[in-house]
Amino acid sequence: MIKGVVYVLKQTHPITKSAQSEDFLTTTPDLLQSALAVTTALIYVGAAARQLLTLDGRRHRAPWDVTALAVLAVSCHLAIFLLDLEKGVLDLGFYKISSLIFLVMGMITVVSLLVRPLQMVIIATFPFSALAVLVSAFAPPTGQPLAGLESGLLAHIVSSLLAFGVLTLTSLQGALLSVQTQRLRSHNTRGIVRLLPALDTMGQMFFELLAAGVLWLTVAVVSGGLFVDDLLGQQLVHKTVLTTLSWALLTMTLVVHWQRGLRISTALSLVFLGYGLMAIGFFGSKLVLELILQRG
Repeated sequence: MIKGVVYVLKQTHPITKSAQSEDFLTTTPDLLQSALAVTTALIYVGAAARQLLTLDGRRHRAPWDVTALAVLAVSCHLAIFLLDLEKGVLDLGFYKISSLIFLVMGMITVVSLLVRPLQMVIIATFPFSALAVLVSAFAPPTGQPLAGLESGLLAHIVSSLLAFGVLTLTSLQGALLSVQTQRLRSHNTRGIVRLLPALDTMGQMFFELLAAGVLWLTVAVVSGGLFVDDLLGQQLVHKTVLTTLSWALLTMTLVVHWQRGLRISTALSLVFLGYGLMAIGFFGSKLVLELILQRG
């Protein structure tokens, strides 16, 4: 009788080598991504810590070991994203897209380190990059993964990520510039001011980042108008309006600066406002829809 029960179980729930292999292949990428996420986070933190120990405002280049750690961290972060893509879908949930934006920021920072003294950005952003990688790897998924994206929509997504990443770096650079300006006006050159590049260099980097951010935001706005269906639909209208207002404000700031010049304090205020509008329109809506209302 026992043999009969075993035979019936085998017929109703067959366990084949192919099924076991399929389960193993499904589980292996998740285990690999989890291990890679932890490794990436540790490298990000290590790069930030090493840069903090060697920070010197008179140096125009990051130390070679910091640059090597930054390149390694960003490469591992990119590998995690590519493993996600192998699943055939693009996950743009709240946690995943946060990790993607930090990946974009990391790539821009690594490239910029070759020509600009952005060492302070490593200290400010890499710990958050580590956190974003870990959360996106281990937090439950939010939103609906996208499959079969058309090239136009994909261009809109890529340009939006680049715009948000560059403008986040712009706002961070602006915050450092604001602190530096206030300290110099009060003749206080101690603390963080001693570790920053010259004021002219800081201002130049700020407007260079702003120009790059406005360029990518322009591409995102145009591609969204051309390729995104129902742009003024119920879930997109606030994002569309706020992003357009942000683009108009940031573009105006850049054009006026080029034509007539702007006081640093005025330019910083306008950029912070423009970035805030964009952040609320993008992350605010995803936060409410996916994490609070749990509607992807």
